[in-house]
Amino acid sequence: MSFDELIDRLKYRFFSYWHSEKRSIKLLSRLAAFALFGAILTTIAPTLADELASDPEMIEQVVPAAEVAPAPVAPVETPTAVASPAPSSSPEPVISRPVITPTSQSPLPESSESVTVEADPEPLEIQPRYTVRVPPSGAIDPRAATYFLPHIYASQDDPEVLYTMICVRGSAGMRFDAMQKGVANNSAEENEQIFGDLSGLVVISAENNRAVNLLNSYQGLFISSIGGGLSGRSLALDFVAVTKPVANPAFCSAAKSGATMTLRPLGLDLSTVKGGGKLK
Repeated sequence: MSFDELIDRLKYRFFSYWHSEKRSIKLLSRLAAFALFGAILTTIAPTLADELASDPEMIEQVVPAAEVAPAPVAPVETPTAVASPAPSSSPEPVISRPVITPTSQSPLPESSESVTVEADPEPLEIQPRYTVRVPPSGAIDPRAATYFLPHIYASQDDPEVLYTMICVRGSAGMRFDAMQKGVANNSAEENEQIFGDLSGLVVISAENNRAVNLLNSYQGLFISSIGGGLSGRSLALDFVAVTKPVANPAFCSAAKSGATMTLRPLGLDLSTVKGGGKLK
């Protein structure tokens, strides 16, 4: 066997152990290789260091520096002390500073934020005139205890008047039912407000046309009597211009426009002529 074949077999054996599929053999082969490499380093490193230390070319000769003779020192003349005048203690000048008086009673805020406060709804200071069309009277059976108010008409020509509050009040014993019948449709919404439904005083507030439409909705305002017939009783409608929708009965007295309607009995008396008939 030649030397080259021996080297190839050793390389083959070494790499087979180095890349073995068994983990234990792989670890043992790598540990053995590291141990052999460490042994070589510990053996060669001290010998190489000794050889380098004994090499005369590596030894640097230290040449002592030449001593420099000191330069002659010229004699120094000692100056004669001159007496200095004693400092005189003079008083420092007094500086008068004017007293600054603050002009503002309280410190100014660092930042001013404008806060917008919404005013409460209220009647307009100058109440406009409404055009109101309500029949002055309504014919009713003397024994009837219920009645539907006919559709009313109300308008306002001033473009600055946006919201209206309608107050409906009647004689003693009368009750009003607005919108959906048989249900108390009281509402406190921002755009539409209703107060006192199914009572003797109903207040409806919304935009001008919307307030009238709410009063006329569901076949109109339904009127009923708590005791006795409605014949001979009356009701009043008042219109108040307000800044925002509000259903407050205290504002009804500010109205400058309104109408009154009386429920009168049907005209049945002795003068009514009936057709004749012939008895057999």
